[in-house]
Amino acid sequence: MKRENKKTIFIIAFMIIGIGMFSFGSKTAFSRMKTYVPADVSAKEELPLVIEDFENATTGDKGWAVESEPKPFVGKEPEERLKMKNPVPRLEIKIIPGAPADMEKETWSLNGMGRKKDKILGVSFRFRYPGTNAVSILPPPEVNWKDRTPVFTFNPATGKVEQERGLELPGRAKEISLWVMGQGAPYTLEAWVKDYRGGTRILKFGSIDFVGWRPVKVSIPADMPQETPSYPEAKPAKITRFVLRPMEDAPKDELYETAYFFFDQIKVLTNLYKPNFDGANLDKIFNSTSKGVKAGTK
Repeated sequence: MKRENKKTIFIIAFMIIGIGMFSFGSKTAFSRMKTYVPADVSAKEELPLVIEDFENATTGDKGWAVESEPKPFVGKEPEERLKMKNPVPRLEIKIIPGAPADMEKETWSLNGMGRKKDKILGVSFRFRYPGTNAVSILPPPEVNWKDRTPVFTFNPATGKVEQERGLELPGRAKEISLWVMGQGAPYTLEAWVKDYRGGTRILKFGSIDFVGWRPVKVSIPADMPQETPSYPEAKPAKITRFVLRPMEDAPKDELYETAYFFFDQIKVLTNLYKPNFDGANLDKIFNSTSKGVKAGTK
């Protein structure tokens, strides 16, 4: 009897310790910064956020653009002769009316996107020769995901701070999704994601040789740097391009045909938690103030 009582006491004590450890762990915030303001439930909140719905998108130098490999032939010869020699007879990108019927509108949005479904992005291309061809869809010059202000990045190649093309992924992004409409053309889709240190990951959605609208998604590697132990802690990555490539086993005769692909509502699953402390926004005020004296000046 005494042995059974000891055994029961041991089990109860073990359960109490386990519950205590669980409670302690559940209060730990998803942040490496220690502040006087404890984190609330938002510290572990992941939410889907539309970062491009194409409703106000444009194309061209300040909008979405397209390029190919090989590049379209450009020369001074007569137009008919150029058409005969051009390895890329067709390469176009447009914003057109349309939307996936199964895609739901956002009822609430942090940045106002996803609440309408009237416009989509379309690309059309044709290669003269099959092979290692590729079509890259380039985002507009980068802006902040929320307030749409320009974002500048130092370019080591030019030694200048530039507004490079990119679609910002807010917070600590976990997954990327978008809607794709295909017509059975044998191609695959990739997203090139650049982290704040300058490294680029090629994330593969896989084959998009289906017919009709479908949502596709890809996970972002857990080891991709998206934060630092200093404030601001989150360091957003960005999509620098989407790439279409022919499938390796695609019949060659299908690669001569004109291909059409359409895209809508690019969304990211992310954690937007930010540590809260007195004076957290003073760096923004410092950078926005014009008056000041630089070191080495009088």
